[in-house]
Amino acid sequence: MNKKHDHNKVLQAGLRLICTKGYNSLGVEEICKSTGITKGTFYNTFKSKEIFLLKGLSLYGEITVKRLSTQLSKENNQPLAIDRLRYLYDSMFDAQPKNNFMGCMVNNIMSELGSNNPTVGRAASIEFNSFIEAIEPCVKEAQIEGDLTSSVDSKTLAQLLHSTFYGALTRSKSLQDHKEAKLMMHTLLNTLKNK
Repeated sequence: MNKKHDHNKVLQAGLRLICTKGYNSLGVEEICKSTGITKGTFYNTFKSKEIFLLKGLSLYGEITVKRLSTQLSKENNQPLAIDRLRYLYDSMFDAQPKNNFMGCMVNNIMSELGSNNPTVGRAASIEFNSFIEAIEPCVKEAQIEGDLTSSVDSKTLAQLLHSTFYGALTRSKSLQDHKEAKLMMHTLLNTLKNK
């Protein structure tokens, strides 16, 4: 098969498979079959399944940071930062039933490989940190507006919010139900309100 393939589309399709099946349960042959590339093209382009995953994580991170920035921007019909944060987490949980509770690629990979593969663990951590950098300005804005406590710095609060989101997301994936997870995030945001 000599036709040209869009590497980003191949990565995105492969990542959906990894999110659904898990990295260790998925073989290169299945990735190739699903994406329409040959094994030769796969290995010429990506060299290994791990490099495919690393490139995929990077692409997923770029896409996610853009989405986070857009959803948390002031132009998103939500004047208050706290409402934009609520909307962000609600929308991510609400997407789960539509996506068969696939979860988040970075969270899934951190859970599956983070402690066993230092290279992949570091790559997933880099992407997680980029998500925090995208969320933190909105958290700081909510602190300035008086809606979130200022007793903790904005970066730590962003890490707390997103780490809690990951825990709730994992539970929601396991239960195939996102309602409890949404309640948990609302409870956390209410607990962190400026008193």
